[in-house]
Amino acid sequence: MKHYRPEPAAAAFEYATSALALAEGPELVLTAQNFAARTAYGDRTGLPLGAAFPSAVTSGVVELASEVYRTGSAQVRDELRLELPGAGPIPDLPGEVFVRLSLSPTLAADGSVDGVLLETSDVTASVYAKRAADARSADAKRGFDAAADTLVVLQDALLPEGLPVVPRLQLAARYLLAEDGPTAGGDWFDAMALADGRTVLVVGDAVGHGVRASVVMGELRTLFEERVRVDGDVLGALDLLERRARRVAAARAATVCVAIVDADRRAMRYCTAGHPPPLLVGEDGEARYLPLTGGAPLGSGQPFPMAEVPLSPGDTLVLYSDGLVQRPGRSTGQNTLDLAQTVARLVRAAPEDRCGETLVELIARETVEQLSQVGGVEDDVSLVAAQVVEPIPDLAMTMPAFPDALRAVRHNVADWLASHHIDELDELALQHAVGELVSNVVEHAYPPDADRDTATVTVSGRLRPDGAVELTVTDRGRWRPAPAAGGRGRGLAMAQGFADELEISDRAEGTTVCVRHWPRVAVSLLTSSGPRRPSLRAGSDSLVVSGDGPVVAVSGALDGRTADELRHRLGQVSRGGTKTVHLDLSDVLVLASAGVQVLYEAGAGLPRSPLVLVAPAGSVAQHVLELVQLPYLTQVPDDETPGGS
Repeated sequence: MKHYRPEPAAAAFEYATSALALAEGPELVLTAQNFAARTAYGDRTGLPLGAAFPSAVTSGVVELASEVYRTGSAQVRDELRLELPGAGPIPDLPGEVFVRLSLSPTLAADGSVDGVLLETSDVTASVYAKRAADARSADAKRGFDAAADTLVVLQDALLPEGLPVVPRLQLAARYLLAEDGPTAGGDWFDAMALADGRTVLVVGDAVGHGVRASVVMGELRTLFEERVRVDGDVLGALDLLERRARRVAAARAATVCVAIVDADRRAMRYCTAGHPPPLLVGEDGEARYLPLTGGAPLGSGQPFPMAEVPLSPGDTLVLYSDGLVQRPGRSTGQNTLDLAQTVARLVRAAPEDRCGETLVELIARETVEQLSQVGGVEDDVSLVAAQVVEPIPDLAMTMPAFPDALRAVRHNVADWLASHHIDELDELALQHAVGELVSNVVEHAYPPDADRDTATVTVSGRLRPDGAVELTVTDRGRWRPAPAAGGRGRGLAMAQGFADELEISDRAEGTTVCVRHWPRVAVSLLTSSGPRRPSLRAGSDSLVVSGDGPVVAVSGALDGRTADELRHRLGQVSRGGTKTVHLDLSDVLVLASAGVQVLYEAGAGLPRSPLVLVAPAGSVAQHVLELVQLPYLTQVPDDETPGGS
């Protein structure tokens, strides 16, 4: 290393703590380096800047210095990354360093720029410290997000899967999580349809936030539901919650509002145990809060007095948690008025055509969305809405037991279920169940030479007070045994798999098969919804088969009327089973046992089968294939799709 004896005027340059270097002339030749620069980078004087430090080229330092020389304007770069020899953990190999670089022009006697002074300060340690802090922050955020996600999943699991579908009463609910996930509270709700025709609605709020509040609210909801379902004794259920709150500190001071709606009697009994009172809105939009019944929060040792009010056709009842009337930036009185005015306005202005949405669904959705947009919410929000409606007539139809009956049954059942606002997944189950039963009658109940007046099938349906849809298929014949080989024999099994209950009554005058299914009205936690399933109410009467292989797409109804068409087409595209075919069932709206039989005949499920079934998650086909235990893929492999490799 060269030794210098600087003059006093140059002492500041030589012994500055920052690394200084002077590059002069258009070529930016290094003419001086101070002690810190020589120690850090070695003596590079006499070399152009780019030759002295190759990384200065790749990092843009040479270009930046040239700009300073040309314009005379200083430049600064923070946390500039450089690769320098010997800076890394392995000697003599380049290592990573970070510097703060300042470039200033130097002036000649005539005022012109004659060079650039480069000053670097090593900030590698601070950059690494910042990276470590960012990593810790990211880890903490991931933990925070994971905790929030876990709490959302927990609350979703503890709340009811949906609301019952009951005669004379339409129900809807909404649940809005507070903006800060891990601080979500202990709100809960439920609705139970009793066999005597009464419907119990409840909204509660456990004190506190986070996992403990969620667990407590789940326990209270479960205890209340199980007790009410024993004999419909709501006061007994409230007493059970009271006893639990005395033993469990976290449940004390929880509040509950319960309403027992008897739509047949047009009356309602209710209790407010420390909870905000129900809101009742008439068909004309006149809204009023019902009087408090005087009940105290759980754990207080006080009784639970009940009050009764009459109901009129079209009346809408709204139960809610206090998160909706304790929004930030507004008084409780103003928030309470906002709720009443919002619901009343929705009732008065509700459009005739709501695209299948009921009035209570509109109220539940719009009320929570509109009020939460005004200042946000600080606590979870639960809302349950119920409207007294006219009863829907029972389903009754009789027709000749011939293959064309399937189409009429499907349409009539679809219309009847739609009038009850049955969810599409529940409709899928009921349509498949009744379709299998009607197909059995068509194929097995009557001799082949029976005429259309003698061979009949009757389909009836009713919505029971306990929320069960009951569909009954009756014939006047005697079922013939299935063929020893080649017959399906899966119709009853599939019908039973799609329904919650199945009963068969075989008499001398005919056979009656009854299926029961308890549909639910879905309740959203205001999360994004997945894609809607294809509707069974449109386009499900015909079969469309497209593609000549290796992928064949099927859409529409695959049942007894269309099974032969698919069988013939599969034989063509698979060349008699010698060529592999991926059968895409994504858009199949009905997959009956006749269609399942075709899939079995084509070899689906066998080792090295030439037929590979494709049924996306949530599709109609996936539910059926799971039921009959046929293997499938959820998507067509990339190498089989058009244009795939």
